[in-house]
Amino acid sequence: MRKYLPCILFILLLGFCPASAYFPFPSLTGASGLTRIPDATVLPYKNWNLATDYGARYNDTGNAQHQPAFYYKANLGTFHNFELGLVGGLDQAGQELRDGVFINMKYAPSIGDGSDPLLLAIGCENLASKTQTAVYMVATKPFVQGPKLSFGFLADFPGNKFRPLGIAGLDVPISTLSLLADILAGESLVQINGGVRYRIMPTFAFEGRAINILGDSQTPTLQKDPKQLLLGFSWINPF
Repeated sequence: MRKYLPCILFILLLGFCPASAYFPFPSLTGASGLTRIPDATVLPYKNWNLATDYGARYNDTGNAQHQPAFYYKANLGTFHNFELGLVGGLDQAGQELRDGVFINMKYAPSIGDGSDPLLLAIGCENLASKTQTAVYMVATKPFVQGPKLSFGFLADFPGNKFRPLGIAGLDVPISTLSLLADILAGESLVQINGGVRYRIMPTFAFEGRAINILGDSQTPTLQKDPKQLLLGFSWINPF
């Protein structure tokens, strides 16, 4: 236990470091959010970003076999409290870029009152996809100490059937580092995701994502996302 004491003290010390203000950064699917799920933040009006993630997608058997995974994304604060974006990437085989891109839209009806208001947003992700389109409503509560708790509802349509899922996540900023965790849960699946976001400036961050950490014992048609390990970056207003 003693050999871990310096590390524990260092982590506790970081917890007292003030978290600087920063722009919203994109989730895996492109909308501003946590590791996988969107939150209730949106890019400010007339601001925009670019982001990529690259890594490996693992099969369902849990062995070392994997395929390349790559995502590219862009978002624009189109109107006040409205975010419009796109996301593209490799096809299911991981061999070449898929044709076209999917569209994301998010609207935050109100930014609330006070210094730490409860934020609310509604949106849709992966529009134009036959199998991955989803709609959601999410709330985000920032706390005075810095963490942000997000929770809400997401529904998709696997096999042309309506599937409701609960979503929740936590963003814990420690100085310029954010620890991220989120979950999607429903009758047919539970998916846990985690990540880190290191901001070298308020408008640029490196990110690491672990998607579907526990894997998925269900059939591929029921799982939300395959197991993936990804590294990437996000850049707001690059030029």
